Amino acid sequence: MLDRKKMLGSKIKKLREEKKLSRGELCGGEEELTVRQLARIEAGESLPTLPKIEYIAEQLSVSVAALVDRKYVELPKRYLQLKKRLCNFFTYKDKERIARKEDLFNEIYENYYDDLPEEEQLTIDVQRTSTDVALTDNVAFGNGILGEYFSQVLKRKEYSVNDLLIIELYFLYIHYKDYNEKTFMRLFQNLCNQADYAVDIEQFQLLRTVMVAVGVFMENNNYDKIIDAVTIANGIMKINQDFSKKPAIDMYEGKYWLFSQRNIETAKQKYLDGAQCAKLFDDEMLSEKIMAEWNLDLQEFQRRE
Repeated sequence: MLDRKKMLGSKIKKLREEKKLSRGELCGGEEELTVRQLARIEAGESLPTLPKIEYIAEQLSVSVAALVDRKYVELPKRYLQLKKRLCNFFTYKDKERIARKEDLFNEIYENYYDDLPEEEQLTIDVQRTSTDVALTDNVAFGNGILGEYFSQVLKRKEYSVNDLLIIELYFLYIHYKDYNEKTFMRLFQNLCNQADYAVDIEQFQLLRTVMVAVGVFMENNNYDKIIDAVTIANGIMKINQDFSKKPAIDMYEGKYWLFSQRNIETAKQKYLDGAQCAKLFDDEMLSEKIMAEWNLDLQEFQRRE
């Protein structure tokens, strides 16, 4: 893989210099490729994904085949399976689930990571970082990735899977530090706009990111907006026919009815719906967690009243 990276990087650099293009000129507005990413590619330090190779080929006015054989950038099927499972995996801070998720990360890092394109490595690194932030409440884990990539994400209105992962990390970050309502709401609205046309693994990650946004709403006592996230989440689940997150979504809707609408009866029913749904999925731990959350939330509601 190292030789392949260096050969591709050398070829791209040679063609770019022959056409008298600077890295900045090739990257343009950096929406598709940053100057820093191109520098790493040309140095043979990272392997670009096929979409980035296609972009570079277009900028250099050559075919993809002139740069690389497509088969060399195809991803292993087992890795794709593991990646999809990670995107759809919530630990709910349960020790057994945390251990299972660690097993997924370990298999990827041990068997696939070193041979992955840079963007795929980023996919795994961001998920690893988000998991660390969520489990430790330590936002320092997110500083490096957000510092390098978040400004690029802010330039977009439509998001790739990696963009969604970085937004999820940002939402986790501002849950604890540096909340900016204007930036948060702009990103959240873009997520809502993307819900109708997201496909495949994008849908899984979009749903995850919307669910993390609920935590930001709650942290900032903006319970009125939770219903928007619930509506989007229910729409995504209806499109992809995957209702595994329905228990948590019902609980979030219960929080809306309790803290925003002050309707204890309707709120309790939504928590009960979520707990029952979890039982249908044979997830007794989550069912118990939802009802424990109801008791805590009801106490908090009564304290506020």
